[in-house]
Amino acid sequence: MSQNDRTSWFIDSEGPNEEAVELAFAWVQQLGEQHEEKRDAVLAVNTKKQLDGVVSTVIGDQAAKALNKKKPVGVGEAEIQLMTKRIDPSGWQSGPVLAIYPDKDLLDKIDGMYGVTDVLVVPWSKDTVQFWIDTWGASALQSDASGDAPEIDNPVAKEAVDTLDALLNTSTGITHSSDRATCIEIFKTLHSNGISFDPEAIRAWLVAEKGWDPDYADDVKEVAEGVQTGKRFQYDSGRLSNDIMNQWKDAANVN
Repeated sequence: MSQNDRTSWFIDSEGPNEEAVELAFAWVQQLGEQHEEKRDAVLAVNTKKQLDGVVSTVIGDQAAKALNKKKPVGVGEAEIQLMTKRIDPSGWQSGPVLAIYPDKDLLDKIDGMYGVTDVLVVPWSKDTVQFWIDTWGASALQSDASGDAPEIDNPVAKEAVDTLDALLNTSTGITHSSDRATCIEIFKTLHSNGISFDPEAIRAWLVAEKGWDPDYADDVKEVAEGVQTGKRFQYDSGRLSNDIMNQWKDAANVN
């Protein structure tokens, strides 16, 4: 299952909200009852210490201790196992992920996983997870709130980012100097021709629509922001065609 096949949800709450965590585990149980293939679930927390407090209150001390020891726990028909920023779920291949009080690093790890069918985020601070809500256009579980799905509004910029995705080895992002140079040249070409672009939207689009690793998408965002602010880059140009701007405009049906 590719990343853009997953469903994305959040609970519109903040802080140590016991009701929100109860609702989250009920969501895992419901998915397990409705879909046999979604019975292998993952509980994602930043560190094992987050199993204490509200989580242990909701699922019980015994279940929390089992998860702490990396043992799976039954949630109705579903079976849930622990994942942290440093611990991967053992033997897990596919299913839903429940993320409780995640930070950006944990959300990035989840975004980079294959086999995820559904994600539900319970935020400690909504500001911390708003970028994720917008990246996936996530919907609130029990309200009308939702994120803004990523869109690259300028059609020429959209064609340029399509070129970036097509030319680069997406498994390594812009870690190689030649790929980084291509990335810089693309955004400098857009900027010098007065084509507007939103680095945040580009980052979100690469992750949600093209399946980029979040860290690599962050690198692209950093370059795009640097170009906009006039940062001086050292790079070798010349990988793009001399008429690349005309190609982008033609593809975007822009005169």
